[in-house]
Amino acid sequence: MSMQNIMQAQLAAIYSGPRIPILDAITTLLEPELPAIAEVFYAEFLEIPETARILQHHLVQKNLRVSLSQWIRALFDPNSGADIAAVIQRQEKIGSVHANINVRLSVFSHGIGILKREIYTRLERHIPEREKLSEAFLLVEQLFDTTTAIIIEAYLSHEINYETNELSMKMKGITQNAAIECERLRTLLLDWLRITLTLLYQTSELDPASLPKLQYSTFGLWVIYKSDLLSHTINASTDLKRQTREIDEVLFQAAQHRVAGESALFFEAVNRLNDAVTKTSWFISSLVDQMMEIDRGTDVLTRLFNRRYLDTILRRQTEISIKQGLPYAVLIIDLDHFKRINDQYGHDNGDIVLKSFAEMLLLSVRTSDFIFRYGGEEFLVLLGNVEPSGALSIAEKIRSRCEMQAFKLPGDIAIHLTCSIGISMHDGHPDYNRSVQQADAALYDAKRAGRNQTVLGGE
Repeated sequence: MSMQNIMQAQLAAIYSGPRIPILDAITTLLEPELPAIAEVFYAEFLEIPETARILQHHLVQKNLRVSLSQWIRALFDPNSGADIAAVIQRQEKIGSVHANINVRLSVFSHGIGILKREIYTRLERHIPEREKLSEAFLLVEQLFDTTTAIIIEAYLSHEINYETNELSMKMKGITQNAAIECERLRTLLLDWLRITLTLLYQTSELDPASLPKLQYSTFGLWVIYKSDLLSHTINASTDLKRQTREIDEVLFQAAQHRVAGESALFFEAVNRLNDAVTKTSWFISSLVDQMMEIDRGTDVLTRLFNRRYLDTILRRQTEISIKQGLPYAVLIIDLDHFKRINDQYGHDNGDIVLKSFAEMLLLSVRTSDFIFRYGGEEFLVLLGNVEPSGALSIAEKIRSRCEMQAFKLPGDIAIHLTCSIGISMHDGHPDYNRSVQQADAALYDAKRAGRNQTVLGGE
C-alpha cells in the first residue's frame, strides 16, 4: 500500500461516522477561539528572527491570521471528509508553500506544537468530563499527526527537487560561454578600479563613504547572485566574496588616509588595493579552464537557462532580497505575433530569430542578471538589486533594441519584430510565485494595450 493510500485510509477513519459527533463538538468549541489561537501563534513566531522577517510583510500580516483560522476550522469540519483527496491536496499545497518560502521543518514543527498546545488548553477549559476530553485529545492528536505527515512529505519532496536542481546547476555551470563571462567580469572589475582610483586622486573634498563599493558594483552583484552557482568542483564563491570585502576595506582605508593627509599610508593602501584587484582578476581568469570542462545543460537553441532552474533561482533571489534588503524585478518578455514569422518563413528561420533575440538579451542586461527561455517565444529575466525605475529602464532598452534591430535570415532577408514586456517588483513577500504572476499579468496588460510596450505591474 502506498503512502498516499495510507494517508487516505487514516483520514477516512478520522472523518468516519462514529467520530463525527466529537469533531462537531470540537468545531463548536474552537470556533470562537480561533482568532485568539491565531494571535498567540503570530505573537510567538514574531519572537523568532527568521520568521519575523516573513511575518512583518504587510500581506502576511493581513492574511495569516485569517488563513490559519480557516485551516484549523476546515481540519475539524466533518464535512471535510467528504472529499479526502481535496483534504490531502490542501495539505500538500501547504507543504510546498512552506518549502518555497524556506521555512525550516523545525520551525514548522514548532508552529504545530503551538497550535496543539492552544487547542488542548481550550478543550480542557470547556470539556469537564475526563472521558470526553481524552477522546477529543486523541482525535486532535491523530488529525494533526496525519495532516502533518502529508505536509512534511510534500515539503521534503519539494526540497529534494530544489536541492537536486541546485546541485545540477552547480555541476553544469552558470553560463554557456564561460570564457566570455569571465572576460566580462575581469573588464568590469578593472573598470571599477579605474573609476575608483580617479575619484581617490582627483576628488578635492573626498568623502570615504561616498566611494563606489565593489560589493554593489555590477561585478559585486555577480558575486552575490551567481558565484554560488559555480560548479561545486570549483568552490570559488567563498574566495570571491572574501576578496570583494577585502577590496572594499582597503579602499576605505586608502580614502581615510587621503582625507587625513597621510601620504605615505595613502600610497601604501593604493598599492594594496591594486594588488588585491590584480589577484582577484587572476583568480577569475583561472576559473575559465575549469568551467570550460563542465557540461552545461541549458536550452539547446538559445543557450539560456530553461524553466527547470527557475524555482531554484527565484528562491535564492528571494532569500537574498529578504536577508540583505536587495530588491529584484521579474521581466516576462513575449515576441509579438511570432507565429506569423514561423508561418511565413518556416520554423527553422523562426529559431534563428529566437537565437538572435537571446543574444540581444544577453547584451542588454547586467552580468549579474539571469535570463531564461520561459517557453516558445517567451523569455524571463531576473534583475537583481534594482528599483522600479531601473527595471523600467532596462525593459525599455530591451523593447527599443528589439524594435530597431533587423533580424537577419539566410538569403539576405532581414525582418523586424517587436516585443511586449511585463514587469513586477518583488515586494518582500516570501512566496516568489507572486512576482512571476504579477509580471505575467503585466505582460497581458501590455499585449492587450496594443503590444510593443512595457508595463510595470503591482498588487
